[in-house]
Amino acid sequence: MERVPWAAHDSSFTHAFEELVAWQAQRLDKSSICRLLGINWRTVGTIIERVVEERLSPERLEGLQVIGMDELGWK
Repeated sequence: MERVPWAAHDSSFTHAFEELVAWQAQRLDKSSICRLLGINWRTVGTIIERVVEERLSPERLEGLQVIGMDELGWK
């Protein structure tokens, strides 16, 4: 596989598409993203993992002791 500047070397998708998936993941559930973009559940998870690993520093959670949630939804 040839390396190109618009995609990660181990991805079949462009950086722009992966950014779109990650943006939608902040607003939609995985099933909705799958239907909207025509990709499968596992692909959504893989893309989200890749974008999070590239964009978010692990140090952001240092010192974190408690996480609070005000809503929980089940379908």
